[in-house]
Amino acid sequence: MIEAIAEAASCFFDASKVSRQKKDALFELATRICALAADARSSEKAIEKAATVEHRKPLKAGLTILATGADPEAFDRAFAQAEPKDGADDPGSELEWLLVRAGLRGVAADEHYSVVMRRMTAFLGSEYYDKAEDWLSDRAKRRRAKGESLVFPGELPDVIRILAMDKRNLERVLRAAGHEIAAAALAGCPQESMDLARPLYGKIGAAALEDDAARMRVHLSSDEIEQAQATFLEVLRNLDERGELHLGPEDELVADPVYVAAITKAILGLDQTIIKGAFRQTEGALVATAMQGMEPEAHDHILSALSNKETKRILDAIDDADPLPKRAVQGAGKLLAEKLFEAAAAAKAPKAVLEHLAAVRDWES
Repeated sequence: MIEAIAEAASCFFDASKVSRQKKDALFELATRICALAADARSSEKAIEKAATVEHRKPLKAGLTILATGADPEAFDRAFAQAEPKDGADDPGSELEWLLVRAGLRGVAADEHYSVVMRRMTAFLGSEYYDKAEDWLSDRAKRRRAKGESLVFPGELPDVIRILAMDKRNLERVLRAAGHEIAAAALAGCPQESMDLARPLYGKIGAAALEDDAARMRVHLSSDEIEQAQATFLEVLRNLDERGELHLGPEDELVADPVYVAAITKAILGLDQTIIKGAFRQTEGALVATAMQGMEPEAHDHILSALSNKETKRILDAIDDADPLPKRAVQGAGKLLAEKLFEAAAAAKAPKAVLEHLAAVRDWES
């Protein structure tokens, strides 16, 4: 992606005319604009505040325009008028105005900071690709904790769980729906659904997806989120009708006996402190679905490890859960095994325990 953007940028500006020192300085400027792009999404005053303290002429001019509430097209026109006409003899200055214009236009368009960063650094040349990726990866690691999931009654979480049984199916639907629809649809799903989608985007793309879903959860109405979910499901149906998905038979309601034995053995081998810690952070609906594929002794082992409050939460989720297809049950079990594996590894559980959990986590249906 970034190579294509860089190639497009180079069509009207030759970055080789600019010194390495200047380009390094502009990269640092890009990181400032990128951080501002993130701040502007959570604070209406961020742009105005930044404009009052900025001293660099291009950035100050652009921020002043943005502070008026200009949309991307209005910003572009106003910024083009503000740009000095006598800068052609100074490639470094020209490059700075181009970079700032691209970045702040992305801010005006409410683009995610990772997109803004890539647009700006494209002007610096493809050699800055790794540098930009490293910066974005580091920022993704330092993101704040996730907010609460806002769950709308509906079939989408179960559908995502079924699709995730073959990650190619889930990825195909997410890509076909597009980033905006996918983020809005996931805004109304439990965290489990986001956890299934995130690995398909890579570290930076996953951060963008989760940030946008959290933002939409706050700014979209319930009707808008439900409409996004309906659109997502329509995309799924269209792909299925065209034979582009490979879904298992929906009437297969009985889990594989070998799988049932494997997950039951894995659960029974866990120390109850591991279960207690891991289940506290796990969605009740996920646990309820996964438990449909376990023997009763595994149920007893899980519930005996939990507090009365947690037991009630899980039992209420079980009461609310409908019998689900084998693929959904085993998909939930695989995700639960992944969470338990992480908890068990952190607690330095015996190797055999980790092997049993890994076998369920990596189960091939």
